[in-house]
Amino acid sequence: MVERLFIRIFVAAALCVALLASALVPVPAELPSPAFEQAGLYRLEIALMFFYGALLLVTPIFAGLVRGRLPIEISTRGAKFAAQADEDAAENEAAIKALEGTDRQLAQWLEEAQIEIALLKDGLERDST
Repeated sequence: MVERLFIRIFVAAALCVALLASALVPVPAELPSPAFEQAGLYRLEIALMFFYGALLLVTPIFAGLVRGRLPIEISTRGAKFAAQADEDAAENEAAIKALEGTDRQLAQWLEEAQIEIALLKDGLERDST
């Protein structure tokens, strides 16, 4: 419960800092090309940079200090922790075993179908002669 409150407070603080930074950062005379020569878009990009930068830095810090674990991977889908990676590995192993079972069943059906086809061909050859 305290963790959720901390996260909500941090996200609100990060948003406030991002908005404050976008208001205080001076707009250069020649805007960068991603801003499409619009000061408002430049300020929005600055705000997004501060906000997501804060989230990117605080996610591992929060997990390391509060939960006592550090992420093993940070990607566009978020931080991935060791326990989550172990769960993913277990799920993948279970899926592989299920697919192996399906593969064996399909191989058995294929063998039965080939035998049946061979029997049908023999039957047709006998009928035509």
